[in-house]
Amino acid sequence: MTFDTDVLVVGGGILGCCVAYFLAQEGVDVLVIDRHDVNYQASGSNAGSLHVQMESARAKRTDPVYVAAIDRSLAVFAEGVKAWQRLAPTLDRDVELRVGGGLMLAETETELRFLEAKTKRERAQGLAVDVITAAEVRAIAPYLSERVIGAAYCPQEGKINPGIATPSLVRSAERLGARFRRQCELLALSPETGGFTATTRQGTIRCHRVVNAAGSWANAVADMVGIHLPTSRRPLHMNVTEATAPLVGHLIQHASRRLTAKQAEAGNVIIGGAWPASLHAITGEPAVLRATTESNLWVAQQLIPALGHLRLMRTWTAFNITMNDANPILGEVPRVPGFFMAVPANSGYTNGPIYGQLVAEAVRGKDPSFDISGFSIERFPERPS
Repeated sequence: MTFDTDVLVVGGGILGCCVAYFLAQEGVDVLVIDRHDVNYQASGSNAGSLHVQMESARAKRTDPVYVAAIDRSLAVFAEGVKAWQRLAPTLDRDVELRVGGGLMLAETETELRFLEAKTKRERAQGLAVDVITAAEVRAIAPYLSERVIGAAYCPQEGKINPGIATPSLVRSAERLGARFRRQCELLALSPETGGFTATTRQGTIRCHRVVNAAGSWANAVADMVGIHLPTSRRPLHMNVTEATAPLVGHLIQHASRRLTAKQAEAGNVIIGGAWPASLHAITGEPAVLRATTESNLWVAQQLIPALGHLRLMRTWTAFNITMNDANPILGEVPRVPGFFMAVPANSGYTNGPIYGQLVAEAVRGKDPSFDISGFSIERFPERPS
């Protein structure tokens, strides 16, 4: 079969779907392909946290280039949550978007001093975040352990249900005219006069422009047109408990330990924190590590004691894409006109709508509503041929 489209989006994760939605909203002919299904990999396997605060591991880095890159990206995270708040009411069902605030916990004076320095950096970039005392923590989060002596509180943080949100977004994009082809793996991509020819397992696609939104496999797509992406992917681990009465009312993180926790609308508590998974020796897919499961749950129970009586219902893994400066790659590649990057770094779900809007603006030749010059692929040196 042969398909024709104006814009071909490679990758049906949250970012690719958002690009398609915003393009279709403006009447652009767009086709999304995915080698599996929409929301199949990281977008459908993540825990649904909407982060705004710096993760503690990032905030502790001291390399000046990295520090400047992180500070530059901070304002985008707040815009990411706002973009979800604009988008969610337009979708065809409740996607369980809840912005109830986030707490990054401290158990020691050293951790508290670290949070004070971190929040100072964040406030300088316009984030609403403050360090609160143990008494103030207890007043808003009585479910937390007495071990907590303070926390960084950010009212802009929250959660969403990725298993509901992305499919709802796809249906909205389809109603606007976007097309989606599942089980359609990209095999080759050739720049030609006036556009590109894509060879897939379902046939040939002719298009004027291409958006690389392939997530952890974005480097393979970029390689097809001679572009090197300095990306890597980490297999990470998550857990979910049985449902319980309302308990965890915030997005929980920790100043030193690996921990994230939040409670889904159905009552299940989702527990993670960038704990490592392994790679299956045969499939190469991420696989569960028992030691990670036990350690993650032990940390969670230390800080939220009421989790102790809950049963673990499921544990799973997913790839997380990373960049050496922790920032995304967005916008057109000057060396390959018509080829656009939509490659997140870490918190792709939080920033899916804002990144998608910015890339869609770039594809349409509009001035971006947020400065993305610092996210260009040009910040990386070319790999020697």
